[in-house]
Amino acid sequence: MDIRLNDKLFEKISTGSKTVEVFLNDEQMKHFGVGDTLAIHRESNDDDYILTSVWSIKKCRTIDEVYQKFPAAAIGLTSTELAQSYSTEAIKRHGLLAIKIRLLKSNFN
Repeated sequence: MDIRLNDKLFEKISTGSKTVEVFLNDEQMKHFGVGDTLAIHRESNDDDYILTSVWSIKKCRTIDEVYQKFPAAAIGLTSTELAQSYSTEAIKRHGLLAIKIRLLKSNFN
């Protein structure tokens, strides 16, 4: 699976300070599992990418539940910032997946 992140979050993953990515638990994510590879591209330069491996997946019903399971530093965003990423209605409908990732490889210095 490929995703794009803004430069700030991309850098946090590349340095190892961000180890959790949060997604809606929608149809696109139904077949995503532990051991899968996630390619994360820098939004400002799609040629820069990081390969990560999914270490664990936690299903959460709310943003608060995500922050009960993982520290804010690992998520790389405050709960308010994360809430701006997804509508309340979408979270209620699908729930969230908090995915613990492990850095495998990057293609930039």
